[in-house]
Amino acid sequence: MLSLSPSKSLSLSLSNNTTELSNHKQIRKFLQFQLGQADRALLEAELVTEIITISPREILPVPQMMYSILGIYSWRSEMLWIVDLANLVGYPPALETELELNNLIVLVIQLEGQALGLVVPKVDNIVQLELTQLEPTSPELFSQDILDFLSGYFTGNNNNIIMGIDAAKIFNFFAV
Repeated sequence: MLSLSPSKSLSLSLSNNTTELSNHKQIRKFLQFQLGQADRALLEAELVTEIITISPREILPVPQMMYSILGIYSWRSEMLWIVDLANLVGYPPALETELELNNLIVLVIQLEGQALGLVVPKVDNIVQLELTQLEPTSPELFSQDILDFLSGYFTGNNNNIIMGIDAAKIFNFFAV
């Protein structure tokens, strides 16, 4: 903070600003969405480039691909791999549920110049959460299928668990 002392000289105090900056860094914005029938999950909002809706007919299936990859989609003149996030982390596949006839909600995420489309059943909202409240994952709370893709979890107002999805772990999983 810049202040004028009684001797009319300027002084700079960094202590208040440093505290404010460190507190600011602890709060992040997350996109909250549904995963499965009733579970909630989060992705860091800054990684989500766009939320699009597409028809399953617009996705070009690619033979002999992993179970959770639905295919490719033309997005901004690029090929965007479309991944069924629920199926990837152990939930029933999106196209075998009521979503099959409707448009799919796709979160386009980008990390280090790479883009990936994640199909989710429903987007809720953007929430601000303090990173110090992020709890570590444990095999007692989560199945091994989803555990590999979590950064931790938050506890909601009703003591419900909101899973923190780690986008880097998803990208690393497909970077074989």
